[in-house]
Amino acid sequence: MKALARFAVLSGSVALTFFTMAGPEPLSVNESKNEAKPEEPRLWQGFYIGINAGYAFDLDTDVSDLDFLNAGPPVRTFSFDSDGPVAGGQVGFNLQPLSWLVLGIEGDVGYLGVHGRARQPGSPPAGTFAEINPGVYATARGRIGWAHDNWLLYATGGWFGSDYERRIDDTTICSCGTVLGKGSNDDFESGYTVGGGLEWLFRDHWSLRIEYLYFNLENSTVNVPVFQSGTFRFGFDDDGHIVRGGLNFKF
Repeated sequence: MKALARFAVLSGSVALTFFTMAGPEPLSVNESKNEAKPEEPRLWQGFYIGINAGYAFDLDTDVSDLDFLNAGPPVRTFSFDSDGPVAGGQVGFNLQPLSWLVLGIEGDVGYLGVHGRARQPGSPPAGTFAEINPGVYATARGRIGWAHDNWLLYATGGWFGSDYERRIDDTTICSCGTVLGKGSNDDFESGYTVGGGLEWLFRDHWSLRIEYLYFNLENSTVNVPVFQSGTFRFGFDDDGHIVRGGLNFKF
């Protein structure tokens, strides 16, 4: 009996010694305490399409009497402000190389409902009037943004163009019985735009945004044939602001 007890004690001691030397079973690579955290999802990456609506305001138009129909020399310039609704649609693509960085391109086309009219100072009593009327507008822009969960704060900039009408009317009645002269230009004029916005991914695939854009268009010219006097040129220089909201669907 004593021999059996000694054997049991000896066997237990040997087993305990081997267990202590071996230590705990090593963790596999996948079970390592230093295992990397799972990569954050790229919520903003991919193609999207959407609609927008808003308002254009403080569209400042500088008009220059280039050939001195009513004033000058030197060339005299007068200004007026216009505003109106905007609405349209956009399409774009976002690349999210880092969890917090979003790079993208976007294009949109829509309606620019601006309207304004002003009388040229120094024109005859009946008046020479400059006017702008609504037309189509479009942009092609790059975007760079900072993403945090389902929010995106971004800056944007690129090309801006519009074909809204620029018009000159000299309402003086000439000896022929009609107005003295009038002319218009509704060519598509190009320029640039810069701005920024905030976008909220409120559910899978759907996001809402608020966006501001400043735009500036290249100078354009309206030719005004005047009865028995020839053609007179008026230069238009336009810039303005747009605030709009949008709804996007991301594929």
